[in-house]
Amino acid sequence: MQKSVLIRLTTTIRQPNVDDQVMELRSEGLLTEKNNRRYLQYAEQQDDLEIRTVVKLSEDEALILRSGGLQMRLPFLLHKEQTGNLTNAQGSFMLTTKAHELSVENNRFKVRYDLAMGADHVGEYEMEIQFTEGK
Repeated sequence: MQKSVLIRLTTTIRQPNVDDQVMELRSEGLLTEKNNRRYLQYAEQQDDLEIRTVVKLSEDEALILRSGGLQMRLPFLLHKEQTGNLTNAQGSFMLTTKAHELSVENNRFKVRYDLAMGADHVGEYEMEIQFTEGK
C-alpha cells in the first residue's frame, strides 16, 4: 500500500553551553507499508542541494537513509549503540547513535538520541516526524 502524505519534521539539537537549536521542515512525501514495515520518502532542499530521504520504520528500530547532496545512513535501536556514516563534500565520517527514546505510532515517529561523529560527541538530538494523509 502506498499513499501521499504531508510531512512535518521537527529536529531539536541540544549541545552543552549552547541554546537549543530547533529546525522544522514541511514536505510532501510517500508512505509505503510492506512486510510490517513503513517507509516514508520525501525530498528537501538544503542550499543548492536536493536531498532525498527514506525513513524505514518498524516497531523497535528505525533507519534514516539520505542521498543526493549527501549520503547518510543513520540507524536507531533503543538503548543500543548503532554505527552509521555520513559522506559529504568534506569527506566521509563514521556516526554513532544511541537512542534513549524511540516510538512509532500511527502517524508519528519520534526518536531522542546521542550522536557522535568519529570519537566526538556532537550532541543530543530529538527528531519527530508527523505524517498525515495528503491529497
